[in-house]
Amino acid sequence: MADGWEQRWLADKTGSIFRSDPVATANLPELVFNAHPAPMWVFDTRSLRFLAVNDAVVIRYGYSRDELLNLTLREVVAAETTEWLLRELASETLLPGTVLTWPHRTKAGVLLPLEAIATPLADPNRQAWLVVGTDITERRRTEAALRQSEEHLRNILAHIPCGVFWKDRALIYLGCNDQFARDCGLSVAGEVVGRTDDDLTTCTDEVELSQSRDLQVIHNGTPLLNVEETRTRPDGMKATLLISRVPMLDTHQRVIGILGVYQDVTELKRLEIQFRQAQKMEAIGRLAGGVAHDFNNLLTIISGNIHLMQSVPSDDPEFPRLLEDVRDAAERAATLTRQLLTFSRKQPTRPEVCDLNAIITEFLSMLRRLIGDRARICTELHEQPIPVKVDRSQIEQVLLNLAVNAKDAMPQGGTITIATTAELGGERWAVLRVADTGCGMTEEVKKHLFEPFFTTKDVGKGTGLGLATVYGIVQKARGTIDVDSTVGVGTTFTIRLPWCDDPPKTSTTLPSSSVATRPNAAVRSILLVEDEERLRKMARFTLEGQGFCVFEADCAHTALQLLTPERSCDLLITDMVMPGMDGRALAAQVRTQRPEIGVVFISGFVPDQERLEGVPGALFLPKPFTPLDLVKTVERALRRWPPASHTASQRRFPGSS
Repeated sequence: MADGWEQRWLADKTGSIFRSDPVATANLPELVFNAHPAPMWVFDTRSLRFLAVNDAVVIRYGYSRDELLNLTLREVVAAETTEWLLRELASETLLPGTVLTWPHRTKAGVLLPLEAIATPLADPNRQAWLVVGTDITERRRTEAALRQSEEHLRNILAHIPCGVFWKDRALIYLGCNDQFARDCGLSVAGEVVGRTDDDLTTCTDEVELSQSRDLQVIHNGTPLLNVEETRTRPDGMKATLLISRVPMLDTHQRVIGILGVYQDVTELKRLEIQFRQAQKMEAIGRLAGGVAHDFNNLLTIISGNIHLMQSVPSDDPEFPRLLEDVRDAAERAATLTRQLLTFSRKQPTRPEVCDLNAIITEFLSMLRRLIGDRARICTELHEQPIPVKVDRSQIEQVLLNLAVNAKDAMPQGGTITIATTAELGGERWAVLRVADTGCGMTEEVKKHLFEPFFTTKDVGKGTGLGLATVYGIVQKARGTIDVDSTVGVGTTFTIRLPWCDDPPKTSTTLPSSSVATRPNAAVRSILLVEDEERLRKMARFTLEGQGFCVFEADCAHTALQLLTPERSCDLLITDMVMPGMDGRALAAQVRTQRPEIGVVFISGFVPDQERLEGVPGALFLPKPFTPLDLVKTVERALRRWPPASHTASQRRFPGSS
């Protein structure tokens, strides 16, 4: 070691720390210096020569201790760093504790980045500095890898075709990508940081929905994936977003915020609607042949028989048969219309507690008339009532569709069996079975049996809606339907409907061939508004035959003129679709003048339920309807409205003053 300075310095400058026991610690300063894991050295301020080096320096730089003590900093530090150090030392501006980043060259010529802290040493013999270094090679490698990873992540976030954002538990934005910033109408992602959803949009409903889902993820700690939300863009346009939210966790697996990713699917939704519309048009094309064929047959029957009835005397024995055929054809046309409306989910339902046995019994005569003599219908009904909560007309439609299918499956004739049973186990079911002795069906046909527009009949001889409609009705009634079929043996449809504990409603069905006349003791007045003259004439004839006083109008404007203060009116019957003011607007205006008036809407087009609910107490009667349907609906409306607060003494009748 050069001139023994290292030993003297170690003894003189650091030995004082251990003076409490100089014997035990005589060699301790030198041991601490040499054993320290960080490179440590002392260099002369003027010559930059190494005065002392520890073992870590020897190991890191590949020199022996003697070699290092014969070198200066010039030979191990880059030239520009050495020149800077000389200037700092000469001007005495290098402060104690200064952190220096020096690239040092090893004996093999490799440059090592070193972060060093320099401290001056007070020595009467010479000026020197103590340097403690840290090899930052690994740290720089880690930092470079981290920068590369961050840059990679920034590139992903910048180019991913999705919006990305993350928030803390207070729902304050911590960051986002450029796509999210653009969607918020901002130029850079940094402008989002520190804000909340309230700052970024003025749509309160959207903010509340978004924040409620954010909190759901934060509180539950579980992801919320692929949820559709509507967001208002800065330009006011609505966008449909498919958003996924996942919790952000700390090292202790605690939720510290949420990460959200979304895709704008507005255009996708638009294309989906177009695709569905194209499918619908294709389906309509497939449907048109069957519907046109069926309607043309029915219209031919009606038109032909009416012409025949005009040419034969009323007492001719054929006259009643011709009249019966006209009525049957009209009923079949109405059934086909209801079938189309039910399939499209536009037919309103009126569920009530009924006895399934009673529905079958009362519908049996019409069913036999429609099926004809080719097939025999027999029943095997449960000995006790079978209570179910259903729409009676829809169950009749189920029976009709299944019976017609069964008849078509038996071209040479056969038997249709309609049976009911009760399953009162864990889940209580009312069971309806319709079986035939027909040709049966293959497994391939069974796979597609309930698909809309699927039919095994020839073109123009079926719509393919019958079983699809049956399936829809049963599903809407919260029931199930199964089919068991064997080729050459027959087919059985088994329908299970939820058992109802309430007692069945007593049937009040009257024969459809006649309408009983009401007594005239309590005359009730009706305003009838219908733009189709012949339909209006039929309705007026029916109602007047029941003892009602009817005044009619062909449009809303005329109806409002007729509704004078002197004229009494108990009920408004109006078509929904009319030129000018429609029936809904007319009813609303009439109610503002006469809140006690009941309302019945009639239409061949079934309106949305919201439009009906907008007029309290209003009933809806779909076209086509029979005189009996009209009378029953009118009586229901008069019982249902006005409220109890309006008494009969408050009503005024025609001619009263």
